[in-house]
Amino acid sequence: MIMFVPSTNSQVPRRSTAAFTLPEALIATSVFTLLVLGVVMANLFGLRWYQIGQTNLLATDSARKVIAKMTDELRNCDNAIVGNVTNGTFFAHLNGEQQTGNGLVVYATTNTNSYVLYYLNTTNKNFYRYTTDSGTNRIVAQTVTNAIVFQSLDYKGTVLTNTQNNQVIKCSLQFYTAPPQSPVVNYYQVQTAVAPRGQN
Repeated sequence: MIMFVPSTNSQVPRRSTAAFTLPEALIATSVFTLLVLGVVMANLFGLRWYQIGQTNLLATDSARKVIAKMTDELRNCDNAIVGNVTNGTFFAHLNGEQQTGNGLVVYATTNTNSYVLYYLNTTNKNFYRYTTDSGTNRIVAQTVTNAIVFQSLDYKGTVLTNTQNNQVIKCSLQFYTAPPQSPVVNYYQVQTAVAPRGQN
């Protein structure tokens, strides 16, 4: 068997150390940049939809809370009167007039000095709750678009033209919300109809 031993003087090509060539480095950098941009854009897109969803949930949740509180007060009240609020003053409808308007007075007892007033300010489109017990006037809904919020109905759903026992108070709130920095506007409508139990 003959073995060949290369001489030390022979020129054997050595493999150079591993490295990227300039085109490989440019391609790798471009792919990495596109990947980072894609992740950032997906994150921003998700945050935008989260803001829209959060705004929708907060709007409907606050409207439900308002309606639930009003429903409880109406069910347990002694009397409720539908009318209109102009310049902060409630005007009840006379007999013969349709019992519809932007305001509702709820008397919990026979004491007419203690009441809760729900009304729509038609100027700034805010829906307020005022109570004589605490003397506070609080905004409970904003951007309400309908002018007629309350109706007094009979058992058939016909609008009454006078105050009577066993009336049903219908409340309808139509409003919109616009998430911050978004062209999307969502419209909502919340309705309820309640018959005060205290009436005979």
